Amino acid sequence: MAIPNTWTRERVHLKQGHLNKASEMVARGAFTGRGHEWADTKVPGLVLRVGRQGGAWYLKTESKTVRLADMSLPLKAAREAAERTKADLKSGLGVQKINLMTWEAAHERGFTLANARDAAFPETEEEPSDEHRREYGPWEYQDLVDLYLAEKLPTLSPKWAAQFERHLRRTVDSGMLKRKLVRAIEAKDLLHARDRVRKAHTLSAAADSVEAMKAALDWALGEYAHLAGLEKLEYPWWRVKVKVKYKPNTRDHTPRLDELVRTLIVAERYRALGGTAKETTDAVLGALWATVLTGQRVGALTGTRRAAVIPWEDGPAGWMIWTWTGAEMKKAGGSPRPHAIPMPPQALAAIARFDADPTSPFLFPSTVPGQPLVGNALTQLFARLQGKEKAGKKSGKTEQAGLTVRPEGDLFERYGIRPWIRHDVRRSMPTYLDMHRLAGSGSAILAHRKAKGGSDGSQEAELAQAMTLKHYLHGQRLELKRPGMECWIKAVLEAYEAEKARLGA
Repeated sequence: MAIPNTWTRERVHLKQGHLNKASEMVARGAFTGRGHEWADTKVPGLVLRVGRQGGAWYLKTESKTVRLADMSLPLKAAREAAERTKADLKSGLGVQKINLMTWEAAHERGFTLANARDAAFPETEEEPSDEHRREYGPWEYQDLVDLYLAEKLPTLSPKWAAQFERHLRRTVDSGMLKRKLVRAIEAKDLLHARDRVRKAHTLSAAADSVEAMKAALDWALGEYAHLAGLEKLEYPWWRVKVKVKYKPNTRDHTPRLDELVRTLIVAERYRALGGTAKETTDAVLGALWATVLTGQRVGALTGTRRAAVIPWEDGPAGWMIWTWTGAEMKKAGGSPRPHAIPMPPQALAAIARFDADPTSPFLFPSTVPGQPLVGNALTQLFARLQGKEKAGKKSGKTEQAGLTVRPEGDLFERYGIRPWIRHDVRRSMPTYLDMHRLAGSGSAILAHRKAKGGSDGSQEAELAQAMTLKHYLHGQRLELKRPGMECWIKAVLEAYEAEKARLGA
């Protein structure tokens, strides 16, 4: 008589006794038909199927039948595997076979239920949004940078704010530090960031970036340790363990008056270099003249607004007053102090020759409409006059008609001008005025807190300090600044005419 090729089925609330009976049937070969199935009523779809070759756990759904594990898998584990597989199928993930294989193997190796679950079905949590993480913590490094800059930058002058942000952000854009938790940051992370910045830029840039990182960590530790995960930190280790051996060079170059005016003459004469179509703009030449005539910091000077230039009603005829707000005058590490200087008609006329756009709100407008000239424009001008080549996109040098530009060579060297930078005028002017016993006036013009001219104990220094103290509370001390401006500007204009005649320009 042939054996029916069907399964005998039984719906029951599966218990350990059913597993024991299944093992016994396999051992005795006691089957009718293909074998026997027990369908669990507690977890619908879970089936224990036993045949001549052994038994296994299955999950039956309307669309498919999934093998879960060998029958040696404990009942509780089989039910959990069935429930998880049904959830995966419902969510569209499909059957996660690797999870089922791991679940089965973990039990074969004697893992506890909890450990097996961790191995086969690791819990995955939805990643919190940036907003949630920044409000409730724990912060990642990118959060620290963004939040610190949001609070720090408004306290800085616009120019220094842009530099400071650049120093700090380049530590985020490189390496694996971006997504690292702040509490997990180590000294090696700062040192790696230092090395990357130094390789990509300079040692000076690396020093600036590391100091910015330390400042951000100081802020987090002092004000938001509970969100940054630093509440258990005993001391700011970054102040001890991370160093950058860098000491900025102290410039003491003081260009002579004849060198300054020869620079003006050369810049005017060689507006186009190497036959290029680009020329030095009027705004750049005007800013160069203003730098030499006033000695003001270029960042504030190039941003001078026309509306901030006012008549000196109680002053000499034709004089104007150039003014800047405290925010415009603020420098890194300094406190904001408004500033003003009196400008005589001769200086105004010299600069006005290069006023190509009277409609601009700025005395020295950029080629970008509505924007002032950037101070770096003078640095670029000096580089061109000294024959320095600009890197090009393809060949590495700017080329035209097959020839490297700058055929004029180093015009500074040709005309006997020792290289100088725009800030050096702030030494030339007070040195000259000190020789004319106007150190106090020079100090006021440059917005110095104390007079810097003269040797210790000299009569000139004492006089200058007495003048500064006497007039300090008197508005912007325009009367104190006036003789210094008259003396210096007269000297510059006379030297300019003399050098121009000598050079035959």
